[in-house]
Order: sequence, then structure tokens, then C-alpha cells
Amino acid sequence: MPLDPAVDFKVHIEPNLPAIIPNSVSFETGATREQAADPDLYVYEHHGKGFGVTDPGALTAFFEDLILGRALPLSFATTGIHDVDVLVAIALFLQRDLAIHPAMPGFIAAVDLVHRRGLPALAHIDADLARFLCILRAYFPEKGLTKREFGDRLTTSVGWVRDYVMNGLLPHAGSPLTPIRVIQPGTNGFILGETLGSLIDGWVEAYRQGYLRGLLVSPDIDGRRFMLGSRKSAYIAFDLPMAARLLNQMEGAMGELPEWKSDGFWLESPPDGTLILTSHVVEVLIRV
Repeated sequence: MPLDPAVDFKVHIEPNLPAIIPNSVSFETGATREQAADPDLYVYEHHGKGFGVTDPGALTAFFEDLILGRALPLSFATTGIHDVDVLVAIALFLQRDLAIHPAMPGFIAAVDLVHRRGLPALAHIDADLARFLCILRAYFPEKGLTKREFGDRLTTSVGWVRDYVMNGLLPHAGSPLTPIRVIQPGTNGFILGETLGSLIDGWVEAYRQGYLRGLLVSPDIDGRRFMLGSRKSAYIAFDLPMAARLLNQMEGAMGELPEWKSDGFWLESPPDGTLILTSHVVEVLIRV
């Protein structure tokens, strides 16, 4: 996609932008479905009013318009690097030759899947790419960066994206993830497993192995364990809020604080771990 070297592309990142920014690509700025469908506007959105979880991602729509030759403004506006899809969109906007590389469609699909479907989607892309996307996410904390630090990190991360797409190169991703030990596989995709590492990372590996729900635990330390239950999606029958209520009753009976929490997809043990035996937690889970 040849470009005039004199063309000056600009990226504007500001938390308080309006939904529509004149003479700019408006990327995930909170626009409505109607605004995104207006051919006279350059809006790429899937979080605003009227959108649902099954809608195509803004990144996919932007990429397709780019490769199909839509004339776009020279300015790109967004409210922040809220996830990896925004970063990849900025890389595409600034470096148009990325769009025509044959590796780009698969990369876009992977990034968009992870952005829209969350942690379980990391289990369905290449493991090294999954770690790379996690690095990019951690590279832009919500607070604590100066304007210069933010700009430097944006430049660096766009370079990382280019290196990956063009040459298959990744920044050093650190040590491999700690494996999980399957203690007990169950029916309907259930797993009871243990890991020495992060329980969240352990669930990515559990999903990668085909499990759909269950419980991962840390090693026993003085009778306490940290535990993390999960179900992969809303299609999986697993009432984790009910489990949290039952487990909190058990905590109270033991004189412990009732601090199990669930958002419907995750079940977190108390911040200091739990004294409830793993076998007793599993008994609760297989009944909810």
C-alpha cells in the first residue's frame, strides 16, 4: 500500500474526547451503533450504545476498511490504550504497509478475539502470541506513566507489533508459564488442578487443554490454599455465585471471614486463602 512519504499521520489520545471527533478516525470513543453505521463518519466502535458481545470488533472493521481502500482522515483519535486492539489499530494507522502483509489477517483475528472474549480466548491462539498480548496489556497501566513515558512506550510497542507481523519476532517474554497438575478430571469439562504459579495463568492452560470449568488451587501452606474457580462462558452451567454463598457460610462456621467472591464466571477464595479442604470445596462445586 504505497504512501506519500510527506503524509503526516497524527494520533490523538485523550480520556475526555467526545464520541465523534471531526476530521478524525474515532476509535472506541463511545459512539452508538447508528453513528458507526453512518458512511459519512469514520467511526469504529463495538462498546457503545446498541452494541453487544457478538458484534464484530472495531479493530476488524477498521482493518477491513483499510485493506478495501476506504479514504480515511489523517488523524486517529481514541480515549486511551484500553486494550491491545487499540494499540494494533494505531500501528495499522501509522504504518499502512502492515495491512497488506499476509500474516495480518490472522493476527487481527487473534487480537480481536482476545479483546472481545477475554482470558479464555488466550487459550485458542499460539502460546507465544498469547504471552506477547499479555505483555502489551501490562505495558500500559491505567495510571503512573508520564506523557513522555507513554509516548515512548507507544513507539516501542508499535515497533514490537511490526516486528511480529513482518518477521515473526517477539520481545523477550520471560520464563514459560508454570504448568498445572491435574489432580482430578471430572465430567462435562470439569477439572481440579494445582499450580505453583499464577492461578489466572493456570486457567489459560486448563482451557488450552480443553477443560471448561472447575477449580485450580495453590499448594497448601500452613493449612491454607488460594483457590480460583471458573467457567469458560455463559454456555457452561456452573452457578459460581451460589458456590460463593455456600462457601461463605462454611467460612463463617469456622470463625473465618466470609470473603469468597464471584462475578458469575470466576470464584475467588478469600484474600488470605482458605482453610476449607479442597475436597469440601469440590463437593460444593459439583452441586451448583
